Amino acid sequence: MITCPECGQEALDGAKFCDRCGQGLSKAAASASQSPTRPTPLTAGTSLKGGIEIVGLTGQTSIENRYRAKRIRDGKTESIALRERLGPQPSAESAEVVDEAPHPAAPPAPRPEDPNAPSAKTAELRPAVAQANGTAPPPQLHASSSRAGESASANASGEGVQSAADFSADPSPASTVMAGGAANSSADEATEAAIAAIATEAQPNPESDDGAHEDAAAASGEDLGEVFGRVLALSQTINHPAFQRATEGFAEKGRVYLVYADEELKGLLRGCGKMTETEAIAAAIQVCQAISFVHRRALRLNDICPESVSVAPDGRLKLTGLDYVSNDNELQGEPIFNDGYTAPEIYRGKKVDKRADIFSAGAILYTWLTGARIPSESWREEAGQVQFYPPHVVTPRLENAIRRAIAFSPADRWPTIDEFKAELIALGGAIRLRAAAMTDVGRVREHNEDSVLAVEYTRESMIDPAQSHLYVVADGMGGAEAGEVASAIAVQTIRSYIESRLEGAGGDATNGAELLTAALEEANSRIIEYVASHPESRGMGSTGVCALVAPPDAAVAWVGDSRGYLMEGATLRQVTKDHSLVQRLVEIGQITAEEAHTHEHKNVITRSLGARQSGPAGAEAVSLRLKRGDKLMLCSDGLTAHVDDRQIHDILGRNSDPFDAARELIVAANAGGGTDNISVIVVYAS
Repeated sequence: MITCPECGQEALDGAKFCDRCGQGLSKAAASASQSPTRPTPLTAGTSLKGGIEIVGLTGQTSIENRYRAKRIRDGKTESIALRERLGPQPSAESAEVVDEAPHPAAPPAPRPEDPNAPSAKTAELRPAVAQANGTAPPPQLHASSSRAGESASANASGEGVQSAADFSADPSPASTVMAGGAANSSADEATEAAIAAIATEAQPNPESDDGAHEDAAAASGEDLGEVFGRVLALSQTINHPAFQRATEGFAEKGRVYLVYADEELKGLLRGCGKMTETEAIAAAIQVCQAISFVHRRALRLNDICPESVSVAPDGRLKLTGLDYVSNDNELQGEPIFNDGYTAPEIYRGKKVDKRADIFSAGAILYTWLTGARIPSESWREEAGQVQFYPPHVVTPRLENAIRRAIAFSPADRWPTIDEFKAELIALGGAIRLRAAAMTDVGRVREHNEDSVLAVEYTRESMIDPAQSHLYVVADGMGGAEAGEVASAIAVQTIRSYIESRLEGAGGDATNGAELLTAALEEANSRIIEYVASHPESRGMGSTGVCALVAPPDAAVAWVGDSRGYLMEGATLRQVTKDHSLVQRLVEIGQITAEEAHTHEHKNVITRSLGARQSGPAGAEAVSLRLKRGDKLMLCSDGLTAHVDDRQIHDILGRNSDPFDAARELIVAANAGGGTDNISVIVVYAS
């Protein structure tokens, strides 16, 4: 059996990773768990330098303790977090270096033509002051046996130890010693300046501002070890809110410490878990933004997995480890292996560049969507296609984006993390519609002369996705069965007209206003033709309101007094204008909008489908732009006769489901009298 060094879960011999926390397992990891290098935890109340007092232990790995602590500074008590490891042990080799004459300063290496190119120089990530006082080995780094053990026990949360860059093949003076992984000839000038400032041996200026506290440990000459020195240096240069950054570091009694702000970070679906597509895409976009920030500084993260992503109280994601940051030129003697998230080329010992981070970003998105990790047992050879369905159902375009990110060959992946992010933003910005259509006879009428239609045209395609939605409410009139026939003709004609035009245009509904007005006029012609061939139905007609939505574009067209409303946030507005006598009286100032509700001629309409023996009906249309959270409602006058705009606003606002909103609207209309047929369609954009 192998014991996971991260969570203590036991696994069978030969297991590749821990089923509980995802930690990579190996014989080295098992050995490390049996011979831990973690210091004995400090008890609550223990005092450290700088006025720091331990409050309690918050977490452990096989090589590290984490604490919550407090510190009194300038008369104020602040809460902080600490990481603790055993300090670097001096070796005979380093002791000999102290007596040697100092090496002459080497001239700076020439800058590469492309500052982001893989050929950019890699700086040694250890404060230069450590070498100056003889507590660190010479510039060239070697992965020692103790480092190999630490790397093998590195955990998926980014709390392990970064393997040393192997410069033994090129110990030339060209590899100028500097602190921080970002300090190299390919980094931008600001990054170089910040790293160089940390690497100097200058003492802090007592007249400087409070920022001197953060730099005190780095400038004091204390050797924090390779990893903590690296993390502290990077924390001063990777100034991005998506990263948990150390504010200072110090050494005491053979142990080294990093100080962090005491943030209440929570794991994001630690272990197995599942998100909706919207949630997963939003989280992945934040991760891509953080990766992009690092890539622009000629670095890559190398440690991206569910365990290394946490959530801050404000909802922002934070990457909790800078331990494994390197650039494309760095060769890691013992690279981190997060099975299911580490790129295949790292397993195979191939050339690694920033596309390895793109793979990890796609792999973590796969986990958030499916609750599973990508199988990695065959990554030393060509891997088969990753399976989504069954059992996982993912939108085809999103699946295609993920497959490209996790392609086995780096050449087949997204070229940059920004291109992957742009695709996720496009997918995350996609609007999905939920709709409910209802009609009710009311409490007075014997027949329901209204007709409603809600139909969706969707093409889920990896190549050419499209979606259009058609909603129609028609309020028939004419008595007997004539009203029912008129509204049915209107709905059927509008549907046939729109479907034929969408098919001819390849699903393109961007000219929705023109399509809908033409469809209403076509319905008007069909009703006139029906009356001409059925004289007994003379006088029948219908009002109509319809919407054609191809998110985010929408159009609403109408004839008569059937209405359309749009609710944006907390604001409700009527997007149609009644073709009625009272509306005309309001426009010319003879009556007020309030008086129109009780006017004796409030049911007299000035336009309808089939009202004339020839000529157009006079349909009108408006174009809209929907956003997520918007709510669209179409209705007949049977609703607005008894439910005013304020009630409509309240009902739409308090119901999160369109079915519940539609049902309550009809109930409210019936409660108000129900003197007419009531029809309503409610559409929610999310």
